[in-house]
Amino acid sequence: MSHSGEGGGSGQAEQGESRRELLARAALALGAGIVVMAALFASVTAVERQLTTASREADLDQLADSRTRIEAQLNQASNVSSGIAVLIEVNRGLDEARIIQVASRLLERTAVIRSIAIAPDNVIRLSIPLEGNEAAIGLDLSSHPVQSSSLRTAMQTGKPVLGGPYQLVQGGYAVIHRVPVFFDRDGDLKEDYWGVISTPIVVGKLFDLAGVTEAIAAGRLAVRGYDGSGSLGEAFLGPNALFREGGALTTPVIALDGRWQLAMRPAGLSTTTRLLVELAKAVAVLVGLLVAWLTLRWQSQQVRLVRSERLLRDVTSNVSDVVFRTDKRGRLIFLSPAYDRLTGCDGASKLGDSWLTLFAGAESQARVRQALEWNDHSARTNVGGRMVVSTRLSRCQGGGLPVELRAERVVSQRLEPGGLVGALTDLTEHQALEQLEGLATAVFEGAGDAIVILDPARRVLAVNPAFERMVGTPSSELVGERLTSPEMLDRGRDHLASCARNLRLRGRWSEEVKCRLPDGKTRVLGWSVDRVLDDRGHTHRYVCVINDVTARYRHMEAMHQRALHDGLTKVLNRTGLEERFAQARAHAIRERRPIVLAFVDLNGFKPINDTLGHHVGDAVLRETAKRLGEVGRREDIVARLGGDEFVVAFYGVRSGADMERLGESLRAQITRPILVSGTATPVRVNASIGFARFPEDADTLAGLMRRADAAMYQAKEATRDSGATMVFHAGSGPLSGSIV
Repeated sequence: MSHSGEGGGSGQAEQGESRRELLARAALALGAGIVVMAALFASVTAVERQLTTASREADLDQLADSRTRIEAQLNQASNVSSGIAVLIEVNRGLDEARIIQVASRLLERTAVIRSIAIAPDNVIRLSIPLEGNEAAIGLDLSSHPVQSSSLRTAMQTGKPVLGGPYQLVQGGYAVIHRVPVFFDRDGDLKEDYWGVISTPIVVGKLFDLAGVTEAIAAGRLAVRGYDGSGSLGEAFLGPNALFREGGALTTPVIALDGRWQLAMRPAGLSTTTRLLVELAKAVAVLVGLLVAWLTLRWQSQQVRLVRSERLLRDVTSNVSDVVFRTDKRGRLIFLSPAYDRLTGCDGASKLGDSWLTLFAGAESQARVRQALEWNDHSARTNVGGRMVVSTRLSRCQGGGLPVELRAERVVSQRLEPGGLVGALTDLTEHQALEQLEGLATAVFEGAGDAIVILDPARRVLAVNPAFERMVGTPSSELVGERLTSPEMLDRGRDHLASCARNLRLRGRWSEEVKCRLPDGKTRVLGWSVDRVLDDRGHTHRYVCVINDVTARYRHMEAMHQRALHDGLTKVLNRTGLEERFAQARAHAIRERRPIVLAFVDLNGFKPINDTLGHHVGDAVLRETAKRLGEVGRREDIVARLGGDEFVVAFYGVRSGADMERLGESLRAQITRPILVSGTATPVRVNASIGFARFPEDADTLAGLMRRADAAMYQAKEATRDSGATMVFHAGSGPLSGSIV
């Protein structure tokens, strides 16, 4: 009874332990499934956020692009109004023939302007073009019930204003840019109000050219800011409610001398994308369940495998080598399970056979027999007693397995030779390692890139032939020395600290730097340095791979150079001008040095192309660019905007006398006859030149170019009949000694 009770208690304990193991495995499997599911959910959510962010950024880019296009059209229209106002101020009155001529030319370049209305004493007297705008002639703007408020503002402030949008008396819907005109009318040296220039800008055409008409029609885009009041005004295009939506994107628009505000409803994720996200979440749930099931199944298999291995260890010595034992006649009486794993044969079927049948082929068997005979002979002469030989083990699938045989005779109690006991060690991995080492050596020696291996103190341990060729020094002189070549030209503390930080944090540093080779040549080399750690996590080696990227570096430099320069004249283009001027502006602010910008427009250049040919015109442009570069100093900027328009920026021009000298130098250079190959007589050109000064006239490139452009137009108008070269300073009239 006592024994029965003990057995029952032991069985119940085992069952309880088995249930606990099962519950633990199930909990682990469920936990793994939950972790995988959570990770997938997190990934899907992250992707969803990235897609939402990308969609919003795309909407912001679209809104910013729309704003830029609208402002560009408005600024172009503003230049027209200001140019006509400047012309009237210069002429001190209305020269209708000239005004019509200039205005017509300006309107050809500005598609959004309906007309230019000129109103001396606030009564529209002239409209360019007249056709379609006859109803506006004679309109008294000061008494207009709607438009008079913006006129009063312009008269009171003396500055341009933006009004509307209004319904025009001649038909159409437009915002009106008004520029008041002041000059000394009665000779009392005081500025008197003369009248106003009104430029109706067609709203529909403005937003159509800006590419936002479809968005406005679809209700995704709205514009507000009546009379340029910005966010304080009501919407005049699109739904006003869009400005009150929580997720709407807004941006201000600099609308001439006022402000508007744009609002856009984000597009959001597409229906297809949202369906894919929901599908991905469902897949995450299924994958989590699948992982839990696979984990549970894998655990069950592992438990069975552990039990089998435990039983196998109890029966055998659990060594990877094949252990065998023979009787004194050489027949197998024991063969460990390792034989089955190595050969795929049934070791039990080999018992009773000669142990020589373990080896593949007659040659392997003969080698083993010869080694055994030599070992027996050595044992008799007391020279040795253990046999070691490399041979091949026979496999059931065919072929042989390289092994090392170690065996010795078992001596009986009677000191008579008995059977053999031995072990067979698989040499496959050993041979593979030897082959891998040989392959690594071949790669190291034959690599086209330079490779150097350093110790922690940066002493050279080994270099490959490519490195020897690069530095021109044999390895015998490099090994054991600190690495000093190729010499990095940038040895600043910040640079070295960056290298060390990358090696410490990431275990790798890679960069392309200019280096000087021992032969004195400067090359651009790509360095890649990897840190190799030992078992304790300390730096054991540095492996440097160096390749010459000079050709690619120079190609990229050449591409950058072409992107910033005009292909015909080789001076800067508009992009290069903007980049160089940004640097010059920062330098001028830092050192308080003024900059003078000259806008040069060649007069009579088109007839040269038409009569003498484009090759002559190209030669004239090249020579003009060259001469402009000879006027100032090397650091001055020369750029071609396109056609026959050039811009020159001069540093350190501090006085009016300096500007006059520059204007005279520009005039002298431009008007000198140009000798062109293939022409019978020298080619002569004149130019209209406008000056603007930083920071007095404007503090940005765009502002300086507008002021210089306006001054250039004054110069062009002043020499329209003579065709001579003249230089004007923005807002100050002609410079002394500049008329030819």
